[in-house]
Amino acid sequence: MIISRPVSGVIRTRRNIVQAILLAIFFISPWIVMPSGTRFIRLDIPARRFHFLGSFYIPQEGIILFLMLLTMGLSLFFFTSLIGRVWCGWACPQTIYTDVFDFFGRLVLGKKYGKKDAPKAGVFAVHVVWILVSLFASFHWIAYFAGSYEMYHDFTTLNFEDKSYPYILGFFTIAMYLDMGYVREQFCKYACPYARFQTILMDEHSYNITYDYKRGEPRRNKKERIGDCVSCNMCLVVCPTGIDIREGMQIGCIACGKCSDACTITMAKENKPTLIDYFSLNQIAEGEKKIKWIRPRTLIYGSLLLIVVSTALFKLGTRIPLSVKTVADPTIEPSFIDSKTLRQLYKVKLYNISYNTQNLKISAFTVDGNRELTVRTGNTENIYSVNSGDVIDERIILELDVTEKEKSEKSVPIVLQVTETNDPSIHVERKIPLSIPLVKN
Repeated sequence: MIISRPVSGVIRTRRNIVQAILLAIFFISPWIVMPSGTRFIRLDIPARRFHFLGSFYIPQEGIILFLMLLTMGLSLFFFTSLIGRVWCGWACPQTIYTDVFDFFGRLVLGKKYGKKDAPKAGVFAVHVVWILVSLFASFHWIAYFAGSYEMYHDFTTLNFEDKSYPYILGFFTIAMYLDMGYVREQFCKYACPYARFQTILMDEHSYNITYDYKRGEPRRNKKERIGDCVSCNMCLVVCPTGIDIREGMQIGCIACGKCSDACTITMAKENKPTLIDYFSLNQIAEGEKKIKWIRPRTLIYGSLLLIVVSTALFKLGTRIPLSVKTVADPTIEPSFIDSKTLRQLYKVKLYNISYNTQNLKISAFTVDGNRELTVRTGNTENIYSVNSGDVIDERIILELDVTEKEKSEKSVPIVLQVTETNDPSIHVERKIPLSIPLVKN
C-alpha cells in the first residue's frame, strides 16, 4: 500500500472542491424527500421500483434504464478522448475515498502518518477510524436501496428482524476497509478495467496530465544539468499509485495532478514554468499551442452521446405514468354471438406508475376510429381506481359488429385505450387484433 506525500496547489484545491461536492451529493441524496413525500433517489429492488426526482420507474421501462447506462458509457468514452482520465483523478470513488482515508490518517497521526516509526497506538486508532468511515459510507450506499430513514429507525431501535441489509452492510464495510486500507493503488493498476482500455480511447491530442520531456530531458545528474528537470523526484513521491510520470503514459496514472502541483512548486524556485501539467502529447512533440478538440473520434463519440441523451430526454419528456399490458385470453376462443357480432376475451394488466391514485377507463375502437367496440368488464362503470404502484389484472370482453369483408380476414385490427378520467393526458393505446374464428356461426 502506498501512502503518498500530501501536496498543495491549484489542481489539488480544485479537486478538493469537486470531491467535496460529490461527497455531499452522495451522503445527502438518500435523505432528501420530495415535497410530495416521495424519495429523491432510491432503488427499491423488492418492490421493483427506481425512485428518481419525484417519479418512479419499473422494469417494463427498461429502455429508459438502457439509455441511462448507454449515456454513462458514452460519456466515459467522449470525455476520456477529450481530457484523458478525468474520471479517475477527479470523480472515481476509489480516488476520493483514498484521499478521505489519508485525511483522517493525517488527522490522527499528523506527520507520522505513513511512517514506519509511527506509534502503534496511533496506527491502531487510525484503523478504527477507517472502519468507522467505511461503516458510515457503506450505510449511505445501502440507503439508496433499503431506505435511509428505515435503516436509521432499525438501528436506533435495534430491530433487525427479517432484515438482510445488516449482513450486506457488514460485507461492504469490511470490503471498503480492506480496499482503502490495504489494496488502494493495486486496484487501479491491476483490477480496474477502465485502466486497460483508456489508451484506446485517448490519442496524441487528448488533454491529459503529461510530462514535457523536451524541456525536462535529460535530467540533472548530480551537478551536471542539461534539461530543466532537477531530478527532485517529488512527482514520484506524491504519486498515489507510485509511478514515475516522466516515463510516459502508464496504466497506473490516474491523472490526479498531484505531480503537477509538486513540479510547479519546484520549478517556481527555478523561475520556470512547470514541466508537468495538462498538455496533449502533440503539443509537446510538435510544439503546437492549441488543442485539437474536434477530430474524428471526438466527433463520433460526441454525436453518439448527443443522440442517446436526446433520445433519453425525449422518452422522459413524453413518458406516461401508466403501463398497460394486453394478451388474448387463451382459454376461450373468439366467436360470433350472432350473425355479425364478434366477441373475444382479453386479459389486461393496468400498472399505475405514478404517486397518485388513477381512475382508469377502458375503451376500444377500430383503427380508423369510426366504430367503437362494446367493452364488458367486471366493473359496471368500466372505471378502475388504481392506487400508486398497484397492479390490476382484469379480464375484459370486446364485441364488434364486423362487415362481410372483415369476416373473410384473419383478424380485425382495433385500438384498446386506457384513459385516466381526471387527467386525459394520461392515456395509453395498444393496437391489438380481434381474431376471426375459423368456424363461423
